[in-house]
Parts: sequence; C-alpha cells; structure tokens
Amino acid sequence: MKDTNAIEKALKEKCQKEINKVIDVFMNELEVKIRSKYNNNNYYDFQGPNNSERFHVMGTEKMRNVLYRMISNAHIESMIAVKSKELIKKLELI
Repeated sequence: MKDTNAIEKALKEKCQKEINKVIDVFMNELEVKIRSKYNNNNYYDFQGPNNSERFHVMGTEKMRNVLYRMISNAHIESMIAVKSKELIKKLELI
C-alpha cells in the first residue's frame, strides 16, 4: 500500500509541475507582452459570469496563486487519472 501511495503522490506532483509550467508561460507572456509594454498595473479584477461574483488580487504572485487553484481544482484529478492509466498501460507492455 505504501508503494501505491508513493506512486499516486509522484503522479500528483508531476501534474502540479505541469500546471505550474502552463502558468509560468502565461505569467511570462503577461509580464513581457502586456505589463512591461503598456503599463505596470498590478491589480487584477476577477468576475464571474454575468458580473455575479467578483474579487480582486493585487500582485502577480497572488494572481499566480489564484490561477493555480482554479486550474488545479478543475483539472488535477482528471490529469492524475489519465497519467495513472498511461502508467498502467506502460507496465502491461513490459
């Protein structure tokens, strides 16, 4: 059981790194192509559909954390499931 937990933990860490890479690319694009070129605004307004829910973040690190939580909450479980199936498929080929 320990090995299964270690494998699941490793898969989750791999998925977290993958999400972080996507966010790193986005944050770099934001910094290089928008913030540095047009303005150095550090205030971001998030709004739900139809202006229903609203919250604000100040600073790129806080925005990065919000993006990570949003993407992770929406996708990490399915990412782990797909990677688990891929791993099982590879192991069966051996």
